[in-house]
Amino acid sequence: MILDVKSNELKFEKFLTNWIDNLKNILGYSEHTYNSYKRDIRDFQKFCNSNNFFIFAPDKYILKDYLFELNERQTSRATVARRISSLKNFYKYALKVELIKEIDLSIFKSPKVKKGIPKSIDPELIAEAINAVISEENERWINLRDEAVILLLYGAGLRINEALSLKIQDLPDSEWLRVLGKGNKARDVPVLPEIVKKIKDYLDICPFAKKPNDPMFFGKRGGALSPRIIQRRVEKIRYRLGLPEYTTPHALRHSFATHLLSGGADLRAIQQLLGHASLSTTQRYTDVNEGELVRLHKTIHPRS
Repeated sequence: MILDVKSNELKFEKFLTNWIDNLKNILGYSEHTYNSYKRDIRDFQKFCNSNNFFIFAPDKYILKDYLFELNERQTSRATVARRISSLKNFYKYALKVELIKEIDLSIFKSPKVKKGIPKSIDPELIAEAINAVISEENERWINLRDEAVILLLYGAGLRINEALSLKIQDLPDSEWLRVLGKGNKARDVPVLPEIVKKIKDYLDICPFAKKPNDPMFFGKRGGALSPRIIQRRVEKIRYRLGLPEYTTPHALRHSFATHLLSGGADLRAIQQLLGHASLSTTQRYTDVNEGELVRLHKTIHPRS
C-alpha cells in the first residue's frame, strides 16, 4: 500500500510537470496563469490525499465534496471558478496523453461570476506616474527601461507579459510592432514613434551585450526582466503620488482601451489592438464609459 501511494505521488508529480510545460511552452499561457493553475491542482491533490481519493480516477462525487470544502473555507466565487477551469484543463490534458481513458467533463461546471468593470486612470495621473519613474533614484538605464515598459502598456495596450516577452529583434523599424499574445497568437499593433525612441534610448545605455534573440528588457543582473519588478515599481509610485488603489500595470492597458473608446475609436478596432478573442470581452469598456457618464451627470447636472 505504501508503495502504491509513493508510485501515485511520482506519477502525479511527473504529469504535473509535463502539463505545466504544455501550458507554458505550447499554449503560451502567462506565468501568472500557469502558476495559479499549478497551485489549484496542488490544492485539489492535497484534498484527494486527505480523503483517500486517487486524483486520476475522478467522479462527480469527489468534485462535489471538494466544492463543499471550498465553500466551507469561504472561497470566493471567482477563485472557485478558476479552480474548476484548472481542473478541467488538467483532465483534458490527461485524456490527450491517454493517462486516463475517459471522463465526463460535464461535471466541471463553474459558478457564474460577474466580471467587474475595468477601471481606467486619468491621463494626467498616468503622465505624473511616468515622470515619477524618470525622477526616482536609480541607475538611469533602469529608469529608462521602466519608462519604456510602462509606455508600451499604456501607449500600445500590451499585457505586461507581452511587453516583457519582446526580443531585441522585435524593435520596430516602422509604426507597427508584432506582439505574441495569449495562446501564442501574434498580432500587429501600432506603436508611437515616441515610444520607439524611448526603447532605443534605454537600449543605448543598457550595460549588457545585446543579441537579436535576447530579451528587449533586461533585469538588473542581465537576465530577462520579471513582471514583478514592474508591478512593484508601479506600486511604489502609486503610494508616492497617492494614485488610486487600482493603479496597476494592467490598469494601464485598461486605460489605453478606455481612452481610445472615449476618443471615438471603433470597438472592433480596439478588440484587435488588445488581442481579445471575443468582442464581448472588449464590450466591457463600454460599461466603463457609461459609468463615467453617470459620474459626470451626478457631478454637473443642476438637479443632482
